[in-house]
Amino acid sequence: MIIFRHFILFLILAMFIKILRGATLFTDITIDTGILFSGASEGVCVFDYNNDGMDDILFTTRNGSSNHLYRNEGNMIFMDVSFESNIGVTMEARTAVAGDFDNDGDLDVFIGATVGESMLFENTGEGTFQDITDISGINISDQVRGSSWVDHDKDGFLDLYVGLLYEPNKLFKNNGDGTFVDVAQNIGAAGPLTAGIIMGLGFIDYDRDGDQDLFITQDNNNGNILLRYEDYGAYTDVSAISQIDLDVMGMGVAFGDIDRDGLFDFYTTNLYENSLLLNSISGVFLDISTSSGTEDIPGSMGWGTFFFDANNDGWVDIYNNNETAFGGVINSLMINQGDQTFNMLNYESGAVINNNGYGSAFSDFDQDGDLDMILVGHPSSSGSINLLRNDSDPQNWIMFKLSQLEQNIYGVGSTIELYHGNTRQLNFIGAGNGYCSQNTLNVHFGLGQETIIDSVIVFWPDGISESFSGLVFNEINYLNRGSGIAILSTTSESFLPEEIRLNDPYPNPFNNSTTLEIQVEKDTKSKLHIYDLKGQGIATFNVQLQKSIMNHYKINFSDFPSGIYFVNIQSSEFSVMKKITLLK
Repeated sequence: MIIFRHFILFLILAMFIKILRGATLFTDITIDTGILFSGASEGVCVFDYNNDGMDDILFTTRNGSSNHLYRNEGNMIFMDVSFESNIGVTMEARTAVAGDFDNDGDLDVFIGATVGESMLFENTGEGTFQDITDISGINISDQVRGSSWVDHDKDGFLDLYVGLLYEPNKLFKNNGDGTFVDVAQNIGAAGPLTAGIIMGLGFIDYDRDGDQDLFITQDNNNGNILLRYEDYGAYTDVSAISQIDLDVMGMGVAFGDIDRDGLFDFYTTNLYENSLLLNSISGVFLDISTSSGTEDIPGSMGWGTFFFDANNDGWVDIYNNNETAFGGVINSLMINQGDQTFNMLNYESGAVINNNGYGSAFSDFDQDGDLDMILVGHPSSSGSINLLRNDSDPQNWIMFKLSQLEQNIYGVGSTIELYHGNTRQLNFIGAGNGYCSQNTLNVHFGLGQETIIDSVIVFWPDGISESFSGLVFNEINYLNRGSGIAILSTTSESFLPEEIRLNDPYPNPFNNSTTLEIQVEKDTKSKLHIYDLKGQGIATFNVQLQKSIMNHYKINFSDFPSGIYFVNIQSSEFSVMKKITLLK
């Protein structure tokens, strides 16, 4: 009997440990971080202004206050450098977005105002900013809501899109000489021409054709807007045919692949119920807000929002920053269950707070591999600024820093596909997200218990793509353009699972030889490349793949030394890669 009782206690303890191991937990550490600013703030921009490898935080402010820039000192400690950096000017500011418009290797900042003139600050590269608004041609005195940097015409220079309340939006084309010109109405990018009530916006390649499309939310049941970028250099309004034009009071917007099908889905915070729109290969979206459990609590007033992998399990979750003073509804953290449904966490998660919020953003501020959150809002019992440290149970992860030479150096507008096992994850780099805010420019993927990563494919903003291998999990990996393997296709279509299936090689690890199993939908001439751990090609074979059968290819490694290698099957229509280990 005693043994039986001990066994029952052991089972209960094991179940309890299992529950704790999967816990998603956040801790509000604002008071200990050195962030002393407290006031009405509606936008927050996360960016590394001094290129020290750590993300800093810029807060916009209302009610006659000044912008506040906090430098990340490491270990979750921040120092106020607002005035020594020259960006702490007094203005009625709402949104801030950072992008390297002059391609000099550091991030410049646009700050959109609610009243008065908006401002453009050039980063000097010496820890300070210079106001160049007057000479830039970006002159805006209307009320700004959302804004974003984007290289819309793929010329290597970041352009600036600005959403306005009651006025046509503006797209400032970068002339490459420090000046800009508004081309929005010339190319169909102005949005509503009269009485538009623009709130959130963002650029995303929703149809995976290699260019940047524009999604805009509107208040007062005016309908969401989706503008598709066309090959001839202009935008087409596809709001109706894509079925995204819901009659909602839209606020913030987020993009993420909730079901890992290689397509970006849309989420919008609204006055009252929120909307989750599931993308399809046909470009038509399905509203699954109710069935997915993502509408939030009735009566909510949602503003800031984003998709992020809160618990590093490989599925993107949703966070909403709610204005609690409106309807008394607290913030919400919704965990992706992997079946197009989400589970809403409660107060015990530490992320569900009463902060009267507006803008929000995420970054791995302490560089421990999980994503922390910074929230801003108006004064409340929980304060107006909240930094939530991610203390969730550890799982594996990988992070990428992208870099291009000379043009659009930070790769803004890139789409990133990560392959591991039979799984594909999707992410992107955007310079303007959620509601009046900006997330980190680093690319993060949770991996759960996965320890083998096959490859990552970067679709660069100009449509060219590269495959990178030799990746290390639980570390930051640096992906420099030109150091990967060029891929002929410029779209995602060729990487859909139906085109090719490369099973795990067997045996693996192996001695002298291993066998590949490959299935394809049609007869295909392809090449089999073998790369070493440094990404150097050591062998190439011509391979004829036949449809409707399992193609077997045995590879002999008797002449190669022990080590890690990568096998890559590539044609004009696909490219897949597997990691193998030779042990002698």
